[in-house]
Amino acid sequence: MTDLLAHFRARKDGMLDLLGELVRRESFTVDKTQVDQLVGYLQGALRLFGAQTVQRLPQPEVGDFLLAEWNPTAPGKPVLVLCHIDTVHPPGTLQKAPAHIEDHRFYAPGALDMKAGAVIVLEALRSLHNQNRLTRTVKLLMTTDEEIGSPHSRAVIEAEAAGAELALVLEPATSEGAIKTARKGGAKFTLTIEGRPAHAGIAPQLGINAIIEFAQQALEINGLNDLKYGTSVSLTRVSGGSAGNVIPAHVEAHIDTRAITNAEMQRIERALGGLYPKMPGAIVRCRRHGFRPPMERQAGIFERAAEIAARHGITLEEGASGGGSDGNFTAAMGIPTLDGLGAHGDGAHTLQEHIIIDSLPRQAAVVAAILQEW
Repeated sequence: MTDLLAHFRARKDGMLDLLGELVRRESFTVDKTQVDQLVGYLQGALRLFGAQTVQRLPQPEVGDFLLAEWNPTAPGKPVLVLCHIDTVHPPGTLQKAPAHIEDHRFYAPGALDMKAGAVIVLEALRSLHNQNRLTRTVKLLMTTDEEIGSPHSRAVIEAEAAGAELALVLEPATSEGAIKTARKGGAKFTLTIEGRPAHAGIAPQLGINAIIEFAQQALEINGLNDLKYGTSVSLTRVSGGSAGNVIPAHVEAHIDTRAITNAEMQRIERALGGLYPKMPGAIVRCRRHGFRPPMERQAGIFERAAEIAARHGITLEEGASGGGSDGNFTAAMGIPTLDGLGAHGDGAHTLQEHIIIDSLPRQAAVVAAILQEW
């Protein structure tokens, strides 16, 4: 393994075979039975990739998690590798968009986001293990709820990250092939407005129109946007009213918020938490649910990774993403985090999802080099 890139290029066909096995087992997040079939397959395979311990962490609502360790008794802090195996594609999507190779690309639902990431890290760990080149503990946590915001796995991720020296996230690279050193944070809010019903013809003056109250709130909420600096506050779904001749007494709206910095996320939350009724007698509530803190760029982390990769003839570039990942959690804890170490490709979450095949050995070489030399 003196030439990591050449080593993994020779393993490319085997990596494609494993990717084929993973995408063949569809794993839509909310289909626990289906996801657990993939979990069972990986549970059996992890030992073949050199893992000394493999724990299956049962989950009542989503697919079970897997926590595997290499060199569990080695001194020093471990490296934590995060990899989710759930996808956004409902059962049967593979029939609509069968796996195939075209123009040096592998097409399949879930291939890019992020089953190829699992292939990359497993191949890197197997090669290092077989060559006795792992001198530290590596923990691989495979989760099954990332696509719905990691509500069940967040506590596990943070518990494992607390003692880690470094976190590696095998999400796909940017569309330009860069690893991700910054991500927006995001939070979802539900805005509820209560008015008072009344007959729209006989006594409209006795009602409190929740839709009119909402309209005024919506204008104020929209004013929180600062798109030039990456802050978005978007009303994404609204429902209200009961009948065509009744003053509406209830409105519910969903708000999607994104920001680059923790300071901006706090500004948005304060503003939404401070909304007050514009119409006498109306009741306005705004409740947060689902939150990922921003992954702010950490000084020196990318530079060190780039130096390691350069020693193996690979040039790394860095980028940012508007979407979140489990790396948001580890970075917010102050754990050095490198994200987007997975495959290069495009079309995530669509029927055109694909990876660039040559990125498999390239990224495996990067991950192996970091695990070996960090």
